[in-house]
Formats: sequence, C-alpha cells, structure tokens
Amino acid sequence: MGFSESYLGQLRKLVGDRVLIVVGVRVLIEDGEGRILILKRSDTGDWGLPAGAMELGESLSDAIHREAREEANARLSEVQVFGISSDPGIEHFTYPNGDRIQNVSVLARARFVTGALVANDGEASEFRWMHPGDIREAEFTRPEWPSLLAFGRWRETGDFQFF
Repeated sequence: MGFSESYLGQLRKLVGDRVLIVVGVRVLIEDGEGRILILKRSDTGDWGLPAGAMELGESLSDAIHREAREEANARLSEVQVFGISSDPGIEHFTYPNGDRIQNVSVLARARFVTGALVANDGEASEFRWMHPGDIREAEFTRPEWPSLLAFGRWRETGDFQFF
C-alpha cells in the first residue's frame, strides 16, 4: 500500500503538516545466529528497523507482521512484545517532506522464518544482518537507537521496557 492510501496518508490530507500522534510498531527481527535485521531507509539513508504506523482496523500483531512483510519481505514467528517507547524527546520524527509525528511505538522481537529480503514498499534500499553490539549509533535513526538499547536490557533482565 502506498502512503497516500494509508491511514496516516489520509490523515495528512486533512491536517496538513501538523504534528500527529501515531501508534506504531518497531520490530527487532532475529535470525538463528542472534543477529538483528537492519535496513537502510530510502528517504534518509539512515539505518533502522522495520517499523511503521498501524492501519485502521488492524491489530498490533497484524501491524508487526505487515511491516515486516512490506519493508523486508520477512515472515515471522515467536513474536514477543518487550516494550513501549513514547518519550517525545525520542519519538518525535520529521520526514524529509516536513511532515512531523510523535510516535507511541510498541516494541517487538520476532524470529525470522523465511523470505528473500526485498523492500516490497520501497522504503528500504539495503538490508544487513548484524549482531546488536556491532551496530553503530551514528548510522542509526535517532528514534530507533533507544529501542535497540531497550532490547539489550530486556534480553539481560526480562523486564518490560517502558520509556
């Protein structure tokens, strides 16, 4: 689905470039070697995670699976929600076209099952499997870096991450 057909795209037509609060998902997809799938955003050139806004009539579970399929052609299993990120200092994002959002992001970890990595929606230009400790903050998108750190804390402690 293209942006103009999405729920967020429809809202944009009504409210212009005003800041919108958006409920979305961010997925840390692991392979069998404990590596995380990261993707290079086509619009900014930054590295990040499969993520996006919920669609009208969609559950969070549906959104997690849809974003993984759309952005990376990935099929998932063993999905676990490990946190919620809503800090406006982290979750405020301005797109290259000037549109601004403040996310409430549900953070999930999932196991990669299958899929030839390809961006079905054109949002990613490149994919990499990386061990979390090898990912550099300077190359990662600002709102998604704290999610990666929270994932590490969750794996160490098992505590739900809420920030």
